[in-house]
Amino acid sequence: MKQTIFFSLLLLFPFISYGQPPNGLLNRPQSTNQMGGTENGVNMSKEKLNINTPIESNSLLKQDSSYFNVNQKFEERELSGQEDTKDLRETDKTVQIFSAFSLVRQNAKLNKFQRTPLPAEQAEMDAKVKQLEVISPNSWEYQLAYYSAGNYNLDRSPALEKAYQMNPENLEVQKQYVSLKLMNGDTISVQNALSLMSVNDVITLEVETYTSDVLTSCAMNSTLITHGFEDTYGALLNQFSYQQRLDVNVVSLDFLQSPQYRKALEGKGYVLPKSTKIDVGYLSQFCYLNADKGLFLSVTIPRNYLEPISKKLFPVGLTFQYVESPAEDLPIRQENLWFYELNKYGLNEGEQRSKFAMNYMPMLMYLEQKYIQEGNEVLLLQIRESMDFILGKKVIKKAGN
Repeated sequence: MKQTIFFSLLLLFPFISYGQPPNGLLNRPQSTNQMGGTENGVNMSKEKLNINTPIESNSLLKQDSSYFNVNQKFEERELSGQEDTKDLRETDKTVQIFSAFSLVRQNAKLNKFQRTPLPAEQAEMDAKVKQLEVISPNSWEYQLAYYSAGNYNLDRSPALEKAYQMNPENLEVQKQYVSLKLMNGDTISVQNALSLMSVNDVITLEVETYTSDVLTSCAMNSTLITHGFEDTYGALLNQFSYQQRLDVNVVSLDFLQSPQYRKALEGKGYVLPKSTKIDVGYLSQFCYLNADKGLFLSVTIPRNYLEPISKKLFPVGLTFQYVESPAEDLPIRQENLWFYELNKYGLNEGEQRSKFAMNYMPMLMYLEQKYIQEGNEVLLLQIRESMDFILGKKVIKKAGN
């Protein structure tokens, strides 16, 4: 099988990807020519995309808790002049320990192979929580750290409720609060919290419109597997605030750390691996056990997770469908998605190029090969203009192309 332009374009990804880029291996789907013949797709299982972008790439991590606001807190206390020396020392110590806790937790989230913290990371977080309990057991920092160290274990939910009452403006508190209410089935609180995050630009318009396209890419009554903050919370925002694609069940690899979340999924008919460590192997087993659930994986899932199952992954819009072989209607499905269904925010005339632009490339390369085989020069030109725009070569001449 010839190695087409498809390979060379994929190798460009590390140099021009932004946001949460496609981080996986692809199987080239089958395409049907005008004569009704079928061409086997290129097997991508041995091709690696060397993405060097941080995995948990989102604005929230950059503002995560007090770790990124220590100086501001010091300045506020210096201006107030109302706390005595002992209280200042205790408060300063609380901020320092909580900052160290937040840094450990952030590093755990950047792991390219698993969502569950490493044993050493978990032990360090637990130690910081105990320190906070001794120094300032009534602080919102202790309450949030105690809940966060439980990795979405709802047995610790009273602590998060206290943290939310004490500091509802904190971004990490808001993020954890959404996950808590989601797992508890409190849809009204979830909708309100997500709307607030959207208004405050924690979930940006770019993320909102991109994840709208991700949901659109999924088949009816399917399962969308997500990984990080942007793809998970963006998809949930579109579902809860705009009632988009409520037939799609969003399954977060991050939330799967929660025993209650896993139990709820089992109640919906999912078969879960016996392991409680959410890692590369867990995703492979989950897909194998639930292949009948219409699985679509967000292209923002790190490459390492996708490598073991790459032979069963085929690009569909902004997702990889987990299936033995691509659907017969995949060519027309891809065409309809690109030309009629996706909003493609950040790819149209007059818009600044989206940081998610590269994530549209697998679909475009599929269509490029389709039109080459069909000899459709008109549509091939339009697709290549869009690819050039994404690659930064030139501006699209017509909106929507």
